[in-house]
Amino acid sequence: MDAFRAGKDSHIDAAFLKKLNDALELIELELGRYPLEQVALSFNGGKDCTILLHLLRVVIDKLYGPETKIKAFHILCEDEFPELRRFVLDIAWKYNVQLRELGGSLKSGLQTLQADEPDVKVVFMGSRSTDPHGKFMKSKCQWTDEDWPQFYRVCPVFDWSYAEVWKGLRGLCVPYCILYDRGYTSLGDRSKTVQNAALRIAGDQYKPAYCLEEDHLEREGRDKDHLITVDSDVYLSKDVKTENGDNTKA
Repeated sequence: MDAFRAGKDSHIDAAFLKKLNDALELIELELGRYPLEQVALSFNGGKDCTILLHLLRVVIDKLYGPETKIKAFHILCEDEFPELRRFVLDIAWKYNVQLRELGGSLKSGLQTLQADEPDVKVVFMGSRSTDPHGKFMKSKCQWTDEDWPQFYRVCPVFDWSYAEVWKGLRGLCVPYCILYDRGYTSLGDRSKTVQNAALRIAGDQYKPAYCLEEDHLEREGRDKDHLITVDSDVYLSKDVKTENGDNTKA
């Protein structure tokens, strides 16, 4: 990580390195403001929250040591890809994550989290400004809307592009869900998500997600009527219609 941040890889541009350093500094800042028992990660296995998990692990290792668990929660999706389910459990073990799984709609799951773990005040999220509802967030750090369970959202990769997420995942050798190597670029409900046609080679053969050259095509494999994704987590905002439980992973 130190060599990567120092720009020793000639393929890593300065603009991305600044975003990487900014993300790490924001994580360290917020962990300095709030004790770990008040912090949780929203994690569902998508690419954005996966790079965030890695960055959070780096900072927690630095501040508290690698034996310190990361508290996280996963809002379960009834129509989840089995590959994604396996990945969530595998990486939780690999990164020493204490993962809590919550059922029901997003809002009810958060209400359960708040009732059972009232100490949790801060939720780290992999949300990005280019997500379908990113326009409803005005900054990287923001409280949920008043008619939702109150949590302080911290989104360290909020200003990252699709390409930069992959630059981070691959440059730092972070494990990610196998579905991305099969041509999926944004993950949601299994019945509403297909491989990205922009990556088709021939027949049923697709390039990996990191080969996508046009960021704006990231969600071409998604049902446009159900664009709340797994990758980007959730915005925990009244502006996002998630009561049907359609949790998007990005």
